Amino acid sequence: MSWKKLKLLGRGSYGTVSLATPLTDYYTLFAAVKSAEDDRSSSLRVEGQILHALRGSDYVIKCFGEDVSIENGKKTYNLLLEYAAGGTLHDLIHKSQTVLGESEAAYYAFQILVGICHVHRKGFIHCDLKPANILVFPGGQHGLANVKLADFGLSLRSETNTCWDTSLKKRRRRRGTLLYAAPESVVCGIQDKAVDIWAFGCILLEMLTAKRAWSECKNKNELKLKIAHEKLEIPDNLSNDAKDFLSKCLDRDHNWRWNAEMLLNHSFITNYVNKKTIHELIQRPFGDAGLKTLVSLEHLFTTTSFYYPHNSYLRESSSIITSLPETNNNNATGDEPLLWMNFRNLHI
Repeated sequence: MSWKKLKLLGRGSYGTVSLATPLTDYYTLFAAVKSAEDDRSSSLRVEGQILHALRGSDYVIKCFGEDVSIENGKKTYNLLLEYAAGGTLHDLIHKSQTVLGESEAAYYAFQILVGICHVHRKGFIHCDLKPANILVFPGGQHGLANVKLADFGLSLRSETNTCWDTSLKKRRRRRGTLLYAAPESVVCGIQDKAVDIWAFGCILLEMLTAKRAWSECKNKNELKLKIAHEKLEIPDNLSNDAKDFLSKCLDRDHNWRWNAEMLLNHSFITNYVNKKTIHELIQRPFGDAGLKTLVSLEHLFTTTSFYYPHNSYLRESSSIITSLPETNNNNATGDEPLLWMNFRNLHI
């Protein structure tokens, strides 16, 4: 199957992410392709390996394969992922300009927690949970969306319960986003599963208030001091169940903070989600058996780019394209080239 990159969706520390589709007359399939120059692709390759290890949950983004291509004369590493047409949870919270009701927030919290539970059971810590790293897929139950955990580039393997960043250098290179960082991470450099629960609590608070935690802070130094020494305030106008649930997520002592499985059985969740459903998801996470190997050290598909900038000639013979079509691209800058790729042996 031949594919092409349609437009730039965004940029990150890893490189770029583009919308891709099969090169046919009728485009019925879309994917998101994370790309980086091959000599700068180490973090993206690690993310691909982590996603391979985490396969089997409907609440973690799926990876379809990896590839090395030549694009604009540069060797490029590509990671092919599910495309989230609904954007991110950040978009859902802040662009709608409406505060989510507790039932809606509980439904999204339930899905996030099942994803976290799966990640932790597989022996990983996400380390960078935030609304921008939770993707939204239309078509969920009760007219709501489905959400999935994404962006595992900063994740750690947890062979034991706690990972310590003991070196000053590592501590200064804080892992994750400060707004969602747990006190023990900021103060002691501790990275354990509880940091994901703290971040989840901040996300839920953001869903229920449409405001980020610590939003009153004016700079990073003030924010660090607040996280290190103060208790995060839980609004009084929430229900008792919601306030109690948040207190279990945002306990400053990470040893007393509830884990994902415990939180899934809290009344704030079970009031809106069937207990039998929760139990089945925890005990038998979506089809671990019989899954195909979608990411490995060997390429599952290869890519060749035939586009050269400045409308120059095609240097390799190709039956794929003869000209570049016009596209509407409001998300990409005007000088971004349209990249054509030939993905072979892609299993979706």
